[in-house]
Amino acid sequence: MLTVPNLLTLLRLFLVPCFIVASFHGRFTLALVLFVSAAVTDIFDGMIARRFNQRSRLGALLDPAADKTMLICGYLFYTLHPIVKVPIPNWLTFTVFIRDLVIIVFAYLLYTRVQVKRFPPSWAGKTSTVLQAVTLGATIATNAFAPKLEPFCEILFRIALGITLYSGFDYLRRGKGLLENSQNVSLTGAATGH
Repeated sequence: MLTVPNLLTLLRLFLVPCFIVASFHGRFTLALVLFVSAAVTDIFDGMIARRFNQRSRLGALLDPAADKTMLICGYLFYTLHPIVKVPIPNWLTFTVFIRDLVIIVFAYLLYTRVQVKRFPPSWAGKTSTVLQAVTLGATIATNAFAPKLEPFCEILFRIALGITLYSGFDYLRRGKGLLENSQNVSLTGAATGH
């Protein structure tokens, strides 16, 4: 249970409230340091888990939860709080949240209807998550000490929107394929009497 990867993941969860408190107090440079630190622990816990075969069911649950908690809190704060001079656009945050909600609902339906227990992320999903994190980091940096990054952020917002939408459609397409395959297997089994 208390493997190094799991401890790093717990540390990442602990960094989330620290990140939000720093942001609320307008200490954006500190918030950026905490955000980058969380990203670094994410990289290291995955490397250690693979290298030393320290994968666990707890880690499989906690790791994505820690990532999503940081992104959700970050996107909400840097979209809605008036202290943020260069905010993340409402339309991007809305798209990110709707995409995640649709994937969760679809994965739940696949699990409950056809017992699909594994729905691994696609390259588009991974790219989308990384780009969303980079976009959040660039937004924090722009508010902290690099206002000249604002035009770059505007470009990132649009790229992140595009890849988020694409990854959402990609997940739905893959989910539909899994659903159709399961139905075909069921029909074949019924036709052969199995």
